[in-house]
Amino acid sequence: MAGVARNSEALGGQALGFKTSFGAIYRFRRELYAHWKSLLGAALCSLAYSAATLAEPWPLKWIFDNVLDDKRFSTPFPWIDSIVGSDRTRILVAAAATILVLALVRSVLYFYQRILTTKTAQEVVAKVQRRLFAHLQRLSLSFHNRNRTGDLLTRVTGDVAALREVMVSTLLYFATEGFILGGLVVMMFLLSWRLALVTALVLPAILFFSGLYSGRIRAATRKQRVREGEMAGRLHEAIAGIHLVQMFAREDEEDARLRSINKKSLREGLKAARLEATLNRAVELSVGVATAATLWLGAIQVISGRLTTGELVVFVAYMQALYRPLRRISRVTKRAAKASANLERVTALLDERTDVRDGSRVAPAFAGEIRFEGVDFAYKRGVPVLHGIDLVVDAGSTVALVGATGGGKSTLVNLVPRLYDPVAGSVRIDGIDVRELTLKSLRDQISIVPQDGMLFAGTFHENIAYGKTACTREEIEEAARAALIHDVIRAYPEGYESVIGERGVTLSGGQRQRLAIARALLKNAPIVLLDEPTTALDAESESLVLVALERLLEKRTAILIAHRFSTIRRADMIVVVDQGRIVERGTHPELIARNGRYRQLSDLQAADSPWTPRVLAGRTT
Repeated sequence: MAGVARNSEALGGQALGFKTSFGAIYRFRRELYAHWKSLLGAALCSLAYSAATLAEPWPLKWIFDNVLDDKRFSTPFPWIDSIVGSDRTRILVAAAATILVLALVRSVLYFYQRILTTKTAQEVVAKVQRRLFAHLQRLSLSFHNRNRTGDLLTRVTGDVAALREVMVSTLLYFATEGFILGGLVVMMFLLSWRLALVTALVLPAILFFSGLYSGRIRAATRKQRVREGEMAGRLHEAIAGIHLVQMFAREDEEDARLRSINKKSLREGLKAARLEATLNRAVELSVGVATAATLWLGAIQVISGRLTTGELVVFVAYMQALYRPLRRISRVTKRAAKASANLERVTALLDERTDVRDGSRVAPAFAGEIRFEGVDFAYKRGVPVLHGIDLVVDAGSTVALVGATGGGKSTLVNLVPRLYDPVAGSVRIDGIDVRELTLKSLRDQISIVPQDGMLFAGTFHENIAYGKTACTREEIEEAARAALIHDVIRAYPEGYESVIGERGVTLSGGQRQRLAIARALLKNAPIVLLDEPTTALDAESESLVLVALERLLEKRTAILIAHRFSTIRRADMIVVVDQGRIVERGTHPELIARNGRYRQLSDLQAADSPWTPRVLAGRTT
């Protein structure tokens, strides 16, 4: 019973592999339909190729029965008999010419069939990659926080490539071999139904072994892809943080981590390879037994006069032609099993739904008033980050958020452009709940200056214009001058067309921040969000950034997160956030006079040394 259960499970795995493959083809039918002409051409080539394959063994019959055995030449077509006649030489020449013509026709048909199918598969894969990338960009930050970047890259590149394998292998196989198999079965029963029945006995064995191993191959391949995703994630982290790796001399430890993941991936890959080799061995053994039995019974029929030598040769050729696609069943089963494991990861990603749903209302031009009304938020259920936030940011004013790291300041700011949505309460701009607005129209009116001045590997021109592509060179330079970065850019050999490194690694921290400010100035949005724009800057860089910030914040609504109090003294209101709650609010002089939490933070930062003992929130630090 256990063996029956295992076989049933394996056959189910095989069926699931093919189901996943054809399900993927159906899932991406929209991309496929755009190339129906190419697919139709490939199908016609397959049909003609199959017909040429069925005709290929017949010249051998002519030679064996009419040249070697010296019997009267005959074909199913009398007009061919009248042309060729009974002369051995002419028969031999005709047979050889027919073989060459059929080979030429088959090669041409196969070439165009392969080109059409592969071209279509590559174009469909490219479209699916674009679709997947577009979907990935629109998933909320909570999804990206849960998933490693390297694993997502593996899905978009390596796993999507499995669709090409499914289309080329599965579609090409079933289009070509389906026609051939049907024709071969008919021709073999017409030649000798007895031998055809013997040949058919191997089919259950091949299907049994294919079903037995395909589920195991699929499971091993799925685990291997998971390990490869882990390895890609680890590689991405190590390369992105290469400065830390080298600074702390952790190269050997990173090597060891990657080696451990690599070993696990190799183990699963070897397991799949052993299963594939075992399946091939079982299939080849089954085909060998059936071939031996067919030749033995066929020879008896030739001796008894029920078959000619040529007919037996044609039958054996058909049998070999039949077993070739049957052998391919095992290979296609393996490919389907592997591809299904990859495509499951792709479809799972496409099935992901964003936590932030797009609104239906286009945002009007904002005056800039922002209201947080009873806002609660949690990244994980049961672990609240914000509690009952009530805050009004008047239009054109600057509100600074201060407090200990992890208090919820960045989370609060991220609710404005709807990078996340609150679990309770609402965020309103000019009285409109931001959840009612389309994401594009909302975010088009918000500029963000992140803590690290995020830049892309491109030119200065491209990075400044990232938030506003429809702009002139004069506008870009004006924004750069206002952000005090124009002279730095002009010092480069190619000026604004000079390429900066990935994430702006060739620039200093202050230069990156001023470029980010130039980008925000060029966008000219009525609302500006700044996340610790002067963190880790030296005094000279900070002074330049502060001047640029003064110009950016002029006549705009701004929420500024800052740990360095030098950047917030001019704020219209300072809000102290502690453990997800607003504990104080007011101007700098007002908060200093209250001698509360803000005063403690200010005194701590003003100390000559960070190790100077201070009483902070009732604790000595």
